[in-house]
Amino acid sequence: MSERAGDHLDSRTRRIATGLGLAGALPFVALAMLLWWQSDGNHALALAALTGYGAVILSFLGGIHWGLALRDPQGDGRMFAISVVPSLLGWVAVLLPAIPGLALLAAGFVGQMALDWRLALAPWFGWLRMLLTAIVVVSLLTGVAALTVPSV
Repeated sequence: MSERAGDHLDSRTRRIATGLGLAGALPFVALAMLLWWQSDGNHALALAALTGYGAVILSFLGGIHWGLALRDPQGDGRMFAISVVPSLLGWVAVLLPAIPGLALLAAGFVGQMALDWRLALAPWFGWLRMLLTAIVVVSLLTGVAALTVPSV
């Protein structure tokens, strides 16, 4: 794969991808804020939504590696194996209690970013992934803080 993934996209398509990526980060921010602002301790739905959405999006990111593995004629299967790890982490996060589940998701997003950074990705996409990962991890950790900091 000599061409960087995403380099071939025109500026309009890049803007669409960027907009969709940012829109996909909004539920993380909204749900984390909802957890933080709920003072009555009744945040089971927001917590389940944040954890579930995090697991789904982490799984989606693993698909990047699956797709690239399909394009690599010299692939040895490691990319396929790597691509399923985010789904497994997301699944475990949903099964764990709230705080370790959200923490596992945050670690999974950081790990996925580290793996993605090593790929031959177009610079615009690498920076977009870094921005989105920062938003997601801060949101997940905000959710953890909301569950651990006593309400006023």
